[in-house]
Amino acid sequence: MLKYTAGRLAIAVPTFIIVLLITFTLTTISPFDPIAMMLMQYEGLLDNLNREEVVQRLRDQYGLNDTFWVQFTNWLGRLSQGDLGMSIVGQRDIGRTIIKTFPISLQMGLAGAFVTALVGIPLGCIAALRQNSWLDYTIVGGTLVFRTLPVFVLAPLLLVLFVLVLGIMKVPRGWDGLFQTKTILPIFILSLGPLPVVVRQTRAAVLEVFAMDYVRTAKMKGLEMWRIILRHILRNALIPVVTTLGFITEGLIVGSIFLDSIFAIPGFGGVAEAGFRGFDYPVIMGVTMVSSVMIILTNLVVDLIYPLLDPRIKLK
Repeated sequence: MLKYTAGRLAIAVPTFIIVLLITFTLTTISPFDPIAMMLMQYEGLLDNLNREEVVQRLRDQYGLNDTFWVQFTNWLGRLSQGDLGMSIVGQRDIGRTIIKTFPISLQMGLAGAFVTALVGIPLGCIAALRQNSWLDYTIVGGTLVFRTLPVFVLAPLLLVLFVLVLGIMKVPRGWDGLFQTKTILPIFILSLGPLPVVVRQTRAAVLEVFAMDYVRTAKMKGLEMWRIILRHILRNALIPVVTTLGFITEGLIVGSIFLDSIFAIPGFGGVAEAGFRGFDYPVIMGVTMVSSVMIILTNLVVDLIYPLLDPRIKLK
């Protein structure tokens, strides 16, 4: 397993560099100037002559007047030393900002993925066991409704329902830790989006395994259905579900932009939003780097889980 892990990480390094190169290229050829975005707050305080002088000075300071390869190699050099640089808009240390905000999004994403798996897998099993019944249609159709509602629509609707109509909670804003009541609604909303994907994936996998000979043999022996599901069906059916959950978890961790904004959560999504909104190239590169690492590590963890579910799978 150690040899397999080392090999996967070795392959991931050039992939990681290529992703950074593509992102750096796209930000460089972008027509938007982060220096201009930064100086918008001083609009009217600088005349045209002073503005041009300040712009050129700032571009020299951030190395934006260097050639493309000089900029990219300099950035990689700083990255190898653990320096992600300073944001152009806001003048924040990007490394410290990510270290401060990413653990919050990591906790939220893992909690959302856990709730998704905890609810979605049993619902998918029930839908498969009651195939083409009203219960099957209700589970699949009901969860699919949440997939059609984007977060920026669903979150305000639930806030109105629970805060104004039912009055069972106050407006859950801010962050005081994962195990606080104010995180219940954001985690619930976070888990609703990928829930129908897990339900449908589990349903399809269980139906496929349910038709296998060894399952029919187990039923003929008179084993209880719950034993058949736990011992014979789920271990094989969960392999594609785990793959789906891996991608879902990564997406929940780095993609909670709207939730961070709506619930005032100081998470990684807010950093990404600020970087893209202000065309802040150093922040965009830092966000891309963290997202790439998350995808690589998530795929690796999913591959390492496969042998635990099916001993016939060997990692070489």
